[in-house]
Amino acid sequence: MFLEYDVIIVGAGPGGSAAALILADSGLRVAMLDKATFPRDKVCGDFIAGHGIRALREISPKAYERLQVLPEKAANKSTLLFIGDATPMEFFWKLRSYTVRRIDFDNLLVEEVLATGKVDFFPGHGLKRIEREDKRFVLSCQNGVQFKCNLVIGADGAHSVVARQLAGFSVDREHYGGSVRAYFTGVKNIQASANEVYVHKEVVPGYFWLFPIGPNSANVGLGMHSRHIMKHKVDLKAQFHEFIKSHPVLQTKLGTAQMEGSLQGFGLPFYSKEQCIHGDGFMLIGDAASLIDPSNGEGIMLALQSGKMAAEQAIKAINQGNWEAAALAPYYLAVRNKWWKEMRLKAWAVNNFAHRYRVLNAIGWLGEKSPALRRMLQKLM
Repeated sequence: MFLEYDVIIVGAGPGGSAAALILADSGLRVAMLDKATFPRDKVCGDFIAGHGIRALREISPKAYERLQVLPEKAANKSTLLFIGDATPMEFFWKLRSYTVRRIDFDNLLVEEVLATGKVDFFPGHGLKRIEREDKRFVLSCQNGVQFKCNLVIGADGAHSVVARQLAGFSVDREHYGGSVRAYFTGVKNIQASANEVYVHKEVVPGYFWLFPIGPNSANVGLGMHSRHIMKHKVDLKAQFHEFIKSHPVLQTKLGTAQMEGSLQGFGLPFYSKEQCIHGDGFMLIGDAASLIDPSNGEGIMLALQSGKMAAEQAIKAINQGNWEAAALAPYYLAVRNKWWKEMRLKAWAVNNFAHRYRVLNAIGWLGEKSPALRRMLQKLM
C-alpha cells in the first residue's frame, strides 16, 4: 500500500520547510519526510544572513514574527574580521542577520508548517530508495513505509539520497569543505551583535569563527577546504582546540568558558561548480543542491530562497500537468541567474588567495588604511 501525493519534500530543514510553507496554500497534496524526529539538532554555524531573514518574512510572516521574539538568539549588526595580528576590521551590515541554534530555528519552521494543517509531516521516515515508475516516483523509507508522488523536492542535506540516486551526485573534495563546531557558555569580552571571524596561518585555507548567540554564549567553529584537509591530513578537532589555546584574543574570550557537549563535525558542498539540480520530476534545494557559499560556508539563506523558488515552480508544473525536466528548467535557471556569478567569483578568490597567508596578512594591515580594500573584502564575506 502506498501513500499518494502530488509533491513530496524529502527533508524538513530550512529549505524543505520553506518549500512546504509555499506549497501549503497551493491546493496540492503535499507531504514532507525527514529521517529525524523534531526538535532535532543540526550541526551548523547557525548564522542566517540578512537576505535569508528577508526571504523568511516573504515565505511566512508568522515564522518571521516568532523568530523576532525567540529568546536565545543574537541579532548581528556587524562582523569583526581578525587577520593575523592586525587590528580587527569591523564591517557593518544594512540588513539585520541572526545567529540562532538550529534546533530552535528548524523546529520553529516545522511547527509553522504543521500549523497550516495542509502538509502531512512524516518524521522518523528516512528515505532509503527512490525509483521512477510510469512518470511517478516510488519512495521507500527505512521503516518500510512507501509513498508515491508526481514530483520530488530533494531537501535532505549534504548527503542527500535524492541527489545521489536521481542526479548522480557524489562528494567532490575539490568543491567541498569540512567544519567542526561546539557551543560555549561563560564566554567573555564579546558583543552579542558582532560576529567574529579569524583568518590566521594556523587555519587557512579556512577560518575560525565565534558567533555569539547571547551575551555570554556562542557558536564556535573551524572550517577548512577539504582539498587542504586531505592533502595535509589535518585533524580539524585537534586544530580547533590548539588554535584556541594559542590565540591570545581567543584566550581572553574562551579561556575559562565551558564547552557544551562535544565538538561535532559536518560537511559543506560548495556552489563552486555547475551541476544539474533538476530532472524529470525532481528539483534539489539547499545543501542537497550544493548551494553553500564557498567563501564563508553560509547555506541557510540559500536553502530558504531555493526552497521558495522550487515550490513556486512545482506549483506551476503540476497545474500545467507537466513536470518533466524541461518544465522544471526555469528553477535551475533562476538559481543560476541569482547566484552563480557571485559564487564563481568567490570560489576563484578562495582558490587563488585563501592559502596565501602572506598575502592575507598584508591585506589585514592594508585594510586599516584602504576603504576600497575594505569594501572589496565586505563583498566577499
